[in-house]
Amino acid sequence: MGKLVIKFQGKPVGDVNLRLGDMTIGRHSTCDIVLNNDKSVSGTHAVIKTVGRKSTIEDLDSTNGTFLISGRITRHELRHGEGIIIGSHELIYRDDLVLDAPVFGKGPSASAAPADSRDKTMVISVQAQLVATDGKDKGKRVPLVKEETLLDNPGKSPARIYRGPDGYVLHAQIGPGEPRLNDKPVPPGGQLLESGDIIEVAGTKFQVVI
Repeated sequence: MGKLVIKFQGKPVGDVNLRLGDMTIGRHSTCDIVLNNDKSVSGTHAVIKTVGRKSTIEDLDSTNGTFLISGRITRHELRHGEGIIIGSHELIYRDDLVLDAPVFGKGPSASAAPADSRDKTMVISVQAQLVATDGKDKGKRVPLVKEETLLDNPGKSPARIYRGPDGYVLHAQIGPGEPRLNDKPVPPGGQLLESGDIIEVAGTKFQVVI
């Protein structure tokens, strides 16, 4: 049976063993997996359905969506090592049988990686990014890996995100049609971003995932 390794804002906070049947994920205390410290998570956000050794994640018409690295999903059969992004949380699916079950009569294959190396790969693959939750670019992901990330705003000033030692700072002009942060103008001098913040540029809303 698989399990989920749960991270909040990039830091591990625990893990949950999956069971056969349905397990709900959301902010409400009635959910099987409660993410109650994240306002961008819906009350009942998603469900994981496990039949045999297969687990499938389904979005339950959540407000901000359920994502994989490939984009927004409504239903997806999970594979070992995949990360589910829900708000500021990442839930990494692990099928320990993939790691631990030996192949009878054979030694480790060249493609098989030890558990430690897979864990390290999952950790270093987590990066700050923007996820488009609404607008023409819905589902698009923008990794924040450069010192400056530019979000185009045709006819107006772009949004600029600078990566520094203290985190990610958003800069933008103030005025009609200019980028906004959490439905407000960006303060003069910029604003330090937090996971879950919403940046709106040219009609597209991006959620910050740090």
